[in-house]
Amino acid sequence: MEIQLYFPGFGTEPDEAELRSRMRSERNRLLSECDWTQLPDSSVDKTAWAEYRQALRDAPDSWTPATVWIAPDKPS
Repeated sequence: MEIQLYFPGFGTEPDEAELRSRMRSERNRLLSECDWTQLPDSSVDKTAWAEYRQALRDAPDSWTPATVWIAPDKPS
């Protein structure tokens, strides 16, 4: 999933620290949206969702700052 971190024409282009902050904010949002998948009574593939959530947690370490972040795909 492609997530736009900066929209040209709307303010000054962010520096690397700001891009990292925006990426982490988006990553945190995606993590919080799927917290429910790890509850004991959820009927989803917990392994697939756990792997997705781990990929989100690992993303900041492997991401090269840019105006776009390609987030991992959510399990189906």
